[in-house]
Amino acid sequence: MFYEVRIFDAKGELKKVLSPKRLSNQFWKSGEQNLIDFSDKESSSSTDWGRKKNEKDEYQLEDR
Repeated sequence: MFYEVRIFDAKGELKKVLSPKRLSNQFWKSGEQNLIDFSDKESSSSTDWGRKKNEKDEYQLEDR
C-alpha cells in the first residue's frame, strides 16, 4: 500500500504530488532489482559482529 507523497522545495513550496497509483506502478515496473535480499547467507559482516561486540565503545557507560 502506498500513500500520497508531496515533494517540497527548500522554501517549503509544493513542487510535486505523487499519487499512490503512480508509486505502485513505479515499484512494480522496477521489478525485483530494488528488493532487499533477506536470505540466510553467511557474510563477512556477521563474523565482524562477533569481534566488534567485545570492543569497548568510547562512549559506553562504565559499571560501578
